[in-house]
Amino acid sequence: MKLILSPPTFSDLKQNLELCDDLFLKHQIKLMHKEIENALAVFEQLYRIRTIHLSVMEEILVPAFISMIEEIPEGAKPLYFEREKKQIFKYLDKYIKLLGNLLLHSDPLDIVSLFEDYAWFKDLLDHHDAREKAFLFPSLDKIANDKKQLLLNKVSAQLAALEEVNY
Repeated sequence: MKLILSPPTFSDLKQNLELCDDLFLKHQIKLMHKEIENALAVFEQLYRIRTIHLSVMEEILVPAFISMIEEIPEGAKPLYFEREKKQIFKYLDKYIKLLGNLLLHSDPLDIVSLFEDYAWFKDLLDHHDAREKAFLFPSLDKIANDKKQLLLNKVSAQLAALEEVNY
């Protein structure tokens, strides 16, 4: 799967979320094989893509969504996106530190507990991604072409920071 840096539509950002799912699975497989360094490297890729995606959502997508929708659907309140974003950042930071400690300090790996924690985190990601796919992306795809292209250019400018990500 390929990272989309210049999406022709907002819905094309789904591909980046699917890539994140693939990376998370790859990371878990590396952990199961006790390839801690490789697992951390894959998680760092996931971390980078997710954090930039969340910044794009916060700075560009949600404000555009709010400005164009007369009535926000019940499942798409901006507060929900904000709460989920904070939780995702919290867990991404937690895991990057935990994985770094595993590598640097040879901390013991309790893979069962970690994977139980990951299950909750994956549910959070899936729920957040579903909200974007159901409400945010389709609504933004309906914006008039001139405004849509301007917003997509802003999205592409932020996603350009991911050009060096090896996945």
